[in-house]
Amino acid sequence: MAAKTSAKVPQMSIEQEIQSLQAYAAEYSNQFTMLSEQLKFIGAAKAEARASIEAITALQNAGCSGTALLPLGGGVSIRAAVSDVNKMLVTIGAGITVEKSAEESISYLNDRITEMDASEKRLSESIAKLQEQMQAVDARMQQIYAAVQAQKA
Repeated sequence: MAAKTSAKVPQMSIEQEIQSLQAYAAEYSNQFTMLSEQLKFIGAAKAEARASIEAITALQNAGCSGTALLPLGGGVSIRAAVSDVNKMLVTIGAGITVEKSAEESISYLNDRITEMDASEKRLSESIAKLQEQMQAVDARMQQIYAAVQAQKA
């Protein structure tokens, strides 16, 4: 049977711990910013999907004689007559566009909103965990500061 050997683990100096905590704080701050931006992007995408559903519904209610603003780019749009309000072209990802009925388009958009809601929930949970970690780092830095101040007194 091999004898147990216990190696002493060198304790981190206060300066090293502070540097480590500052690095964690900076990394957590960067992650927080990135996750917050993703959350904003999802919110904007959901708003766009909802606006699309409203536009499709309005076109259906207007019948075949509806008009719409067709964006040309650069903030320029043109009024265009919509000849068939029951057929939509839907981009489903990777540059692929398919033809769907108005009802199928609305269903697709509602499904996308549901997926975005789930992503939003996961991101919010990640942000909450990150905030807890940030608070733990801050609390430890406050403990170190208090200990250093007590030694000086």
